[in-house]
Amino acid sequence: MTTLELTLPVPEPLHDLCVAALTAWGFDGFAEDGDVLRAYAPQDAWTDAARAGVGAWLVAHELGPIAAERSIPHANWNADYEATIRPIAVPPFLVRPSWAAFDAHAHAGLIDLVVEPKMSFGTGYHESTRLVLRLLPRLVRAGDAVLDAGCGTGILALAALKLGAARAVAFDIDEWADENAAENFARNGVADRAEVRIGGIETVPETGFDLVLANIHREVLLELLPDLAARLRPGGRLALAGLLTSDAATMRAAAGDAGFTRIDEATENAWWAWAGEKAA
Repeated sequence: MTTLELTLPVPEPLHDLCVAALTAWGFDGFAEDGDVLRAYAPQDAWTDAARAGVGAWLVAHELGPIAAERSIPHANWNADYEATIRPIAVPPFLVRPSWAAFDAHAHAGLIDLVVEPKMSFGTGYHESTRLVLRLLPRLVRAGDAVLDAGCGTGILALAALKLGAARAVAFDIDEWADENAAENFARNGVADRAEVRIGGIETVPETGFDLVLANIHREVLLELLPDLAARLRPGGRLALAGLLTSDAATMRAAAGDAGFTRIDEATENAWWAWAGEKAA
């Protein structure tokens, strides 16, 4: 599969806002370089509508046009992207690829998450992933059954299992998540407690989960929220991320309407995450 790379003239303070907008047009990989943002998507996602949307966003923020477009072979994209990934401490976790050296002494006491990113979102480098990882110790209880919606690399389900959850079901519409998440579960010794399904919420008919994790983006979360609530047992917990601080009021109201009460929330830069409990 061929991947599209866009080079965009976006000042660094606007990177987070641009990433949030680009995900709606099918972009799932990003590289920051000062006042340049490079965005990656499957070539067939670059439709006329996507092109018009990106152009309109640039105009609305008084920025120049797309600086460059190029098509790159899938294998080359993987190699270039993986080369940028380094260990990152997100207490209580250390997120790292298997190939990168790290100082075990300096990171003693952190829970090791070995995550090979490939094409999927979820490396610990994005604020929304880090926000959920920081919320998880308050949400996970020993023996929990966990549902990871839009799992990407499977990092959130993996982290929950490392904290003591008994089992996890992870699903994603991206076919690459099947192999990627399954490999990450195996690499971390939890494959016997985790299952990956390709598709949407319809792939999970089960109910009674103790914890649901969803790091996607606002419009998808708003659409999925009733279905996610239905998969939780009474008193179950929900974490929502992939959201900007400007989305907070809307999502708090939607979560309240779905029967949730707040447990915690967190912000990092322009990003926001929320956790709540379903009414008993």
